[in-house]
Amino acid sequence: MDKIDNQTSERRWLAAALAVAACYSAMALRLAFASADLVQDDARQHVFWMARFRDSTLFPHDLIANYFQAVAPAGYKAIYWVFAKLGVEPLLLSRLLPAVIGILTAYLAFRFFLRLTKDARGAFFASVLLCQLVWFKNDVISATPRAFVYPLFLAFLLFLLQRRVLLCLLMLALEGLIYPQAAFVSAGVLIFQLIKLQDRHLVFSRERADYFLALGGLAVLAAVLIPFASTISEFGPVITRAQASALPEFLKHGRSQFFIQGAGFWLTSARSGLWPGAIPSHIIALAIAGALLLFVSAKVPQRGTLRTVALTAIGLWAAAHLLLFKLHLPARYSQWVFRILIGTTAAIALSAAFDAVKRSRLISALLVGIAAAVIAFPAFAKNFPYHSYVGAQPKALFEFLRTRPKESLIATLRDHGSTIPVLAQRSVLVSAEHAIPYHQGYYRLLRERGQDLVRAHLTADPIQLRAFIEKYHVDLIVIGPRPATSGSIKHLRWFREIFPDDALTTSSQTQPVLWNFAESCKIWEDKGNIVLDAHLIAQKIAAHENSNAR
Repeated sequence: MDKIDNQTSERRWLAAALAVAACYSAMALRLAFASADLVQDDARQHVFWMARFRDSTLFPHDLIANYFQAVAPAGYKAIYWVFAKLGVEPLLLSRLLPAVIGILTAYLAFRFFLRLTKDARGAFFASVLLCQLVWFKNDVISATPRAFVYPLFLAFLLFLLQRRVLLCLLMLALEGLIYPQAAFVSAGVLIFQLIKLQDRHLVFSRERADYFLALGGLAVLAAVLIPFASTISEFGPVITRAQASALPEFLKHGRSQFFIQGAGFWLTSARSGLWPGAIPSHIIALAIAGALLLFVSAKVPQRGTLRTVALTAIGLWAAAHLLLFKLHLPARYSQWVFRILIGTTAAIALSAAFDAVKRSRLISALLVGIAAAVIAFPAFAKNFPYHSYVGAQPKALFEFLRTRPKESLIATLRDHGSTIPVLAQRSVLVSAEHAIPYHQGYYRLLRERGQDLVRAHLTADPIQLRAFIEKYHVDLIVIGPRPATSGSIKHLRWFREIFPDDALTTSSQTQPVLWNFAESCKIWEDKGNIVLDAHLIAQKIAAHENSNAR
């Protein structure tokens, strides 16, 4: 009878957790579909090239598209490829997936906590709190590889606690195929499992299954990551610490800000910090209380797993700093892990509080009120779910660019360049959003393109402008209503970092020659943008040169 009652209680708490998760997912869908032409910020990098799944003629000979296709993990690509073949556009899928991932995360968080403590009420809190934490950040809402890390890792931990060896290794393989950093963490957890704390002494495990899991995990890790490494080798080598520290892009306020002063570099910086940001203070307080309880209470018999996960994350974070940037970014190994641990330990604190005061109606009522406030907190929080969608503005410009031939290459300094590939499905020469500096073979070419583009906008020499157009086979140039100046370049994201100040200072003070063609080579315009026919510009310059030669 007690078993039936427990199962009924579990189902009710699980239904409640999923209902809350569904509400959060509905809020995310409302953001995603507030307009027909929205795309999540990071999806502009990771999703745009997938339009090739539906039309293989898009982005021909496109360096940017080829790079992001190469660095995308195979499993991540497979998800979008399958749905594309079923008729679902990748951009549409990127707006739908976060809602599904959010609910799946809630379910697995519930099951994982229930396996830890056998407490359905605590599992409800763990599910809700973790959902809140992931929606306060742009991981899940991005529908990029890191969006899948929460359900994959939770499933891995759940199967590990259940000692379901094959399923555990399967989850590790999926992590490697979708988000490789998570596979490193999972493999590390399996290795750390070999060391046990017994009578305050560290001893090696005597369970054969632990060794099988560790060796199997390493084998799976190698099997899925070695092919991935070969696909990106053509864009290597990876930038070194010394090279990165010399580039403005990696310094404070840079495009890929990494090296900053102060404790934030080690603690909360998005790329280098150990600890995640955007954690509400009341959840932090609960998590600290829950962590303390783990040391003094036997309520969580599997607490060693939580400790192992935390130590693994810290170890890999430290290793990523030591091997910078060979393991990519240090924060990719720790911050999402600690969100899971924070949600779990905060739920332990709430659950323990209810257990401690269950005989006092007054205090129990107070706790119910506190718990309700915690659950309802997102309704009053700013920017929940995390709003990181951008649109096609102005819409008419993107509609016009879509009418141009698919092989068109567009050059622009304007912010539109970051969004044109995903919303207009046309290639751009370069953009700030796609200027990812970790692989030198790719970034060296992109940086050179950006510098040449700035020179083409500022030069007073028509021969230099024509050489730029012919070098890159530019078809269209999008400019603003006023000529570019050295002063305006200093306000442009990324471009201001790649073009030396002295070059901007010594640039010609005369009107850029490009502006001389604003009327004669214009093929479209609105109040804020002018689209120029680059081939016509080159022809006019060549004709002028020939007439002078005569």
